[in-house]
Amino acid sequence: MKNFRRYFYARSKRAGVVAAVFFMGVGIVFWGGFNTAMEASNRLDFCIGCHEMESTVYLEYRQSAHYSNASGVRAVCADCHVPKDWTHQVLRKVQAGRELYAWAAGTIDTREKFDARRPQLAERVWQSMRASDSRECRNCHDLATMKRATQGRFAARAHDDAELDGRSCIDCHQGIAHELPIEPQLAAAPTALSRDDREYAEEINDTCAGCHGEFGEGSLDGEYPRLAGMNPQYLARQIEHFKSRARLNIPMLPYATERELPGEDIDIISAYLASIDLPTELPEIEVENFNALDRLKQSKLVINIARYPGKIDAGARFYTLECAGCHGSDAYGAAGGTVPQLAGQHSVYLKRQIDLFRSGERQHDDARDAQIFQAFDDRQIDNLLAWLSTADDPGTRH
Repeated sequence: MKNFRRYFYARSKRAGVVAAVFFMGVGIVFWGGFNTAMEASNRLDFCIGCHEMESTVYLEYRQSAHYSNASGVRAVCADCHVPKDWTHQVLRKVQAGRELYAWAAGTIDTREKFDARRPQLAERVWQSMRASDSRECRNCHDLATMKRATQGRFAARAHDDAELDGRSCIDCHQGIAHELPIEPQLAAAPTALSRDDREYAEEINDTCAGCHGEFGEGSLDGEYPRLAGMNPQYLARQIEHFKSRARLNIPMLPYATERELPGEDIDIISAYLASIDLPTELPEIEVENFNALDRLKQSKLVINIARYPGKIDAGARFYTLECAGCHGSDAYGAAGGTVPQLAGQHSVYLKRQIDLFRSGERQHDDARDAQIFQAFDDRQIDNLLAWLSTADDPGTRH
């Protein structure tokens, strides 16, 4: 009996070990499979596997510094939208079930549907980032370790303020990788005009043309800016600023009034001016169908900024350091009408605005920015304008 108990005990012990090893193996396989699946869902190709993402935010992301930059370090979707630590990562994957449901329901399966929901989608992401104090941003960026002396002056000023005020990264960098939603008060402005609205806009433009030109091309002497092709929300915002005197402009005083330009008229003329496409070069001549009058009309529409004297390469570096963060890497401004397009604008006009910023007669983003503009020497400004004068050249926009 004693030997039997020993035998049974040994067999039981061996079976327990085998069972433990078996379940440990199953656990390892399950754990490894689960983590492998989670890692696979963090890959860029997985994130853009549906056309809703590939045809919208992915295209915007490809134009950002997170996709391509001087250091060659690329941040993919998961680096910004998925926590690194395991617990929060699992919670994020659970929350993604709502996104899968939206995908199955087709709530954003067209560009129009996506743009309509963009404000809510963006705000949801921003709230999440604020709640975590931009945790995913801080995995790569840390205010405490930034070398402000090597940053652009505007960026350094903003980072100093952020550290003092306890602001989160997302408070300032909402448009870092994707287009910003159009501001609610400007969202109602038409982007396309009916035939009646276009005819009415042309009547309004008869007044504008006295200074800004028949096609909104501006004046070569830099007195009046080009308006054609500019962001309609930005144009509407500036007219509202003229009306409220937030931006004082003497020539606009008689016109920027509620009587001369009520809100609806502002929307119509802004959309009209934005719709004017001024080519940067004449099309090739069609010998068989050549018409001298048509050719003359085409030439009136061509606007290509003359090369400004200065070092273009140095200007490109200066622009990237000081201006690209807000005005875009290609100088075509920010979506949502918050930051103007600089490409295609007359160099003399831009120089006049910089001088106004320097003197404090016109406020840039912040009143303290006047000191920053004063710190830039004339050579740097000339180089900047030299590069900007090439920003609208054929084939330069990416």
